[in-house]
Amino acid sequence: MLVVKLLVLFAAVAAAFSPLNPTNGYQYVVEAARGSAWPSCAYRFLSFSAACDKVDLWSGAGQNQHWTFVATGDNDNSFYLKSSCGYLSYPSDCATTNTLDLWPQAGINQKFRFIKGNNGQFDYYVEAVGRASCANKYLSFPGQCTTSSADKVDFWSATGENQRFRLYPVSSSSPAIQKPVTSWVCPDPFVWKSRANVSDSGYHITCTGGGLHLGYSSDGTDFTYQGDALGGSPAPWAAISNSDSRWAPENYESVDGHFNYLFFSDTQPSDDKHRIGYVVSPSGPVPKAYTQYAPSFMDLGMAAGGDIDGSIFEDPRDGRTYLVWKTDDNSVGSKTTRIWLQELTFASGKVTQVSAPKVIMDSTGLWWVDSWVSGGSLVEGPELIHTNGYYYLFFAAGKFCQDTYTEGVARSTSLWGPYEKLSSPLLTNGLVGVAADGNGRLTQLVGPGHATIFPVKTSEAASGWKMIWHASIGENCNRQTFASKLSFTPDGWPYVEL
Repeated sequence: MLVVKLLVLFAAVAAAFSPLNPTNGYQYVVEAARGSAWPSCAYRFLSFSAACDKVDLWSGAGQNQHWTFVATGDNDNSFYLKSSCGYLSYPSDCATTNTLDLWPQAGINQKFRFIKGNNGQFDYYVEAVGRASCANKYLSFPGQCTTSSADKVDFWSATGENQRFRLYPVSSSSPAIQKPVTSWVCPDPFVWKSRANVSDSGYHITCTGGGLHLGYSSDGTDFTYQGDALGGSPAPWAAISNSDSRWAPENYESVDGHFNYLFFSDTQPSDDKHRIGYVVSPSGPVPKAYTQYAPSFMDLGMAAGGDIDGSIFEDPRDGRTYLVWKTDDNSVGSKTTRIWLQELTFASGKVTQVSAPKVIMDSTGLWWVDSWVSGGSLVEGPELIHTNGYYYLFFAAGKFCQDTYTEGVARSTSLWGPYEKLSSPLLTNGLVGVAADGNGRLTQLVGPGHATIFPVKTSEAASGWKMIWHASIGENCNRQTFASKLSFTPDGWPYVEL
């Protein structure tokens, strides 16, 4: 079990706090925002040698790439970057432009100011404050990448593409303290509101496992367990083989409110692969009411690895509905996994697939996305929303229940893509913090992700977005659900508020 390592949690982002911005007391991996997507230009992580005698860019993100940010107290977004070998340091001599090393104390030649980049993402230019009178004062890296050895980091006279850096939170000396919003284990949560039942003004939740648990909350922050959604006699495709084989349920309510469709995946006896199907409740989202099973699972192309994590998106622009899902490519050894989209229509408790499925995103291009397949990348749990003129595709990434599991997002002005990925994750172990375990001890949350995103009313005149995600309190894979406010930067990128 990971009991939190008390390694400070104060920083302001324009409107709210996010440790994707430099924050006092946080330990970070500092990544050079190289021009080519990962794994090209692998040497991109600000690093110090084991002998404490060299600073460069390395190809991995481990202990020798961890930097603790210590605020200088000057209220100018400046920090000292502390490693286990000392503070990142530089010469004040303007004639020297290629020397970065480590120093035992923090002073003017160890002070760095972080200046927000201009590309809309969480990128920063890093200015050596002690070189303010020097032409070359911005931390820089080569445009051309080395592919076989550590790359250099030095100073340049202007800010541009080769001077952008971003931060990956690893831990904090004052981590955020989270509280579960469900009293039961609830992996892969999905939350929704009834749109047709005026007497039902609260929020419903469902999650993976067994008969697919249901819960209810008046405000979307504290859910009460109601019971299992599934009733009746399941069709053969949904005849559960073990208590954990039904995955990632999501509910869609028909426009008239007469039918609730619950989509989920289950393993099939023919090949033990998951396939997505649905069951209908004609009497609302209540326990045991989902009894009208589709006769077979949906034919989404019969991917070799199976189909999982189906989610319904209703486009607010035209009211058309779509299924978005993941093909479980990693289960058959593929190093890349894919997110798909297909239009659906709903009528009288039946679902019709329209046109052909299309891949809208894959798992490549982000260093923090790993996989059960060696050298691969894995995305899952897709969720689509539309706001601010963009389609936002949220996704979980990596190995569930592990400390590398995360939540990310991509966006596009077109539903069918292409989608641009945010280079920084929305949720990580180091970002989300801790929660009390069964003994009341504050314990590191592990594997945050597979989020559900839904609109909430913030005042009489305004609305916003909330994200509910799962994580384990310690290394036990008993995933519980937690809630965060989802906000957007002025450039339209989402981030989780702490």
